Amino acid sequence: MSSLVSEKGMNRKWPVQFLLRALAAYYFLSGFGWSGHADPALSATTPASHLTNHWAFQPLHAVVPPHLDGRTPANPIDAFILARLQRLGITPAPEASPTDLLRRLTYDLTGLPPDPGDRDEFLQGPSSAGWERLVDRLLSRPAFGERWAQHWLDLAHYADSNGFELDADRPDAWRYRDWVIRSFNLDLPYDRFLTLQIAGDEAAPGDPDALIASGFGRAGPREVVAGNIDPEVRRQNELTEMVGSLGSVFLGLTVGCARCHDHKFDPISAADYYGLEAYFAGTHLTETAIHSDHEKKVYEEEKARIEASIKPLLDRKNKLEEPYRATIATAKEAALTPREREIRVKRKEDRSAEEQRIAEGIGVALEVKWEEIADAVSRNPGDHQLREELKRQIYQLELQMPRHPSRAMAMTETGGPIPDTHVLRRGNIKDKRQTVLPHPPTILAAAMEGLNPSHGTNPAASGPTLGRRLSLANWMTATNNPLVARVIVNRLWQHHFGRGLVATSSDFGVRGERPTDGELLDWLAGELIRNGWHLKPIHRWMVTSEAYRRQSAVDAVNSSRIDPDNRYWARMNRRRMDAEAMRDSILAVSGRLNPQARGPGVHIHLEPEVSSLIFSEQEEVELWPTHPEPAQHHRRSIYVYRKRNVHYPIFDAFDAPDALTPCPVRPVSTHAPQALVLMNSRFAWDSAKAFADSLNKGDLSPDDRIRTAFERCFSRPPKDTELDNAKRFIAGNPDGWTDFSLALINSNEFAYVP
Repeated sequence: MSSLVSEKGMNRKWPVQFLLRALAAYYFLSGFGWSGHADPALSATTPASHLTNHWAFQPLHAVVPPHLDGRTPANPIDAFILARLQRLGITPAPEASPTDLLRRLTYDLTGLPPDPGDRDEFLQGPSSAGWERLVDRLLSRPAFGERWAQHWLDLAHYADSNGFELDADRPDAWRYRDWVIRSFNLDLPYDRFLTLQIAGDEAAPGDPDALIASGFGRAGPREVVAGNIDPEVRRQNELTEMVGSLGSVFLGLTVGCARCHDHKFDPISAADYYGLEAYFAGTHLTETAIHSDHEKKVYEEEKARIEASIKPLLDRKNKLEEPYRATIATAKEAALTPREREIRVKRKEDRSAEEQRIAEGIGVALEVKWEEIADAVSRNPGDHQLREELKRQIYQLELQMPRHPSRAMAMTETGGPIPDTHVLRRGNIKDKRQTVLPHPPTILAAAMEGLNPSHGTNPAASGPTLGRRLSLANWMTATNNPLVARVIVNRLWQHHFGRGLVATSSDFGVRGERPTDGELLDWLAGELIRNGWHLKPIHRWMVTSEAYRRQSAVDAVNSSRIDPDNRYWARMNRRRMDAEAMRDSILAVSGRLNPQARGPGVHIHLEPEVSSLIFSEQEEVELWPTHPEPAQHHRRSIYVYRKRNVHYPIFDAFDAPDALTPCPVRPVSTHAPQALVLMNSRFAWDSAKAFADSLNKGDLSPDDRIRTAFERCFSRPPKDTELDNAKRFIAGNPDGWTDFSLALINSNEFAYVP
């Protein structure tokens, strides 16, 4: 840039247009990592010194809650919040009603409406002690892990298929989902939770759960397509996925931006990026057997039994198809040109390169495809009917086929020499530059006193690995790491309060938001470490605070001018239920929710507009094997089969992520398809009918049925006007109770948590 200005830009004979073009070219090229004299992707320079003072890179501070004039809150969180509000002159909102608090807490901790027992006990005598008992009860329930695992799976961008062109199924992916649920329910310390996901095979050799946990590194999409992919390119894509997810999820940094050039804003060089990648250089994505010999024996015996039942049916089907197959093959042979026949009869070694290419094409053209056979048979009604019946019988038997013996979809290091890691110019695997050793980002290593930033192996590691990833996990969970504890407590705050203390919860870098209260953030991070990295005590601090229990009404505080966006928590943020909670809550109030936990993802019914768009009738039977038991379709949403290229309308409408990239914050949109899904979909109507049927059981009066419906949906009885309106709406309408139930689950009060 300086040479352009001194030699050209200051020469008045050069037209202004040229100078503007030169400047535009410079900035364009700089976006690709060019600096005008050297490629920063080839350097490992120390980040700019002025960025080392960025708040996120500073050590955690030992923070003492502030002293308030007048009183000392029982919860330290409130001391921080109230001190800020006092300085700003904002009066906080009063406490929300017991009903609102009950719905808020139950939604946050379980993702479900309040249980009738909890509702009756708390609302009959709401008190601080009753609130704390309710908190402890909800934290101990299996639904807690199911709720909070969904937040984590958003970050891991988990799904049950690979994505991309083929979107092949992952039959063992669900084990990782179940491990996350179990970990949250058991309150596995977060440092251990992190370590097992990064280095399960190294941290706990031989432990099947540790292998399953390492599935975090491969939970995202993976490009496995029908065509040929350069192995080096595929491998680099896998490493990019691992490093990018690690950086954004655990460190809250956009380290992936440094793959092609030094980070444009944060002090992370390209060499730092590839230093992180080097930790994973020896890993492989494996399907590791974790089954017992007995499980394998039972599987093989059951599989052989079903295959024996299928064989006679398959033989009959093949015999029926054989004449059609032969006719199609003969027609294809007859269509060959003389030149193609001549090439085909030649021996492979006698063909030229061009002839061999043609011969391969001939082979493909002569293949008889199943679609061609199906089309030919369909012209003979008798054979078509018999073939369809044989297919149905075969399919019913195939549904009984046992699942493959247990495997862990794992990330492991299997020994052998570890390939060198190179800095790649512009991220191009074919343009390797200098080698780098495993090392954490220089800016963070420098901030952690006494840590060697070049440590790449773990002396305590045993077995076939060098312990690189275990060393990385140990560095990340060191108590003087400035980011890991801050990032996870901020995520907890985000899901409880609607926005993180750092609003950009996966970007603590220079371009991210600054914390609204850095001292509170550091106090929470320190409290996490002091509690042995257990997360449930942090949840408890948050939901027992006065800040959490405030009203959400905007007019409840005098902050509209000073803090219109509620950045300082003078009130609570009103939130719409997310997609999974919406579906689960509808199932719960209708009495259909199946609480069964664990196991493979369930293929539920697809809405007709989805299935007809993606599958033909035949393909839907073969590619989307809907579970035959109706009750399985009413499992919690976290247990629903997630195929990346097949989207459920209710999840799409209510902003569920697409599982293609980590999702730290879900968008919240409002649009017409949401109303259409909740009013017109088969799921909504079936739920409303089940809701109505459950209300009409027993000898309840119409008034009591309406009260029951309101209590299920809103945790309160109806007002007198609501009761009268409901009775008039239902009276004289043969579908009145179903329509009434549908109206309740479409109401604003049902969809939003106060």
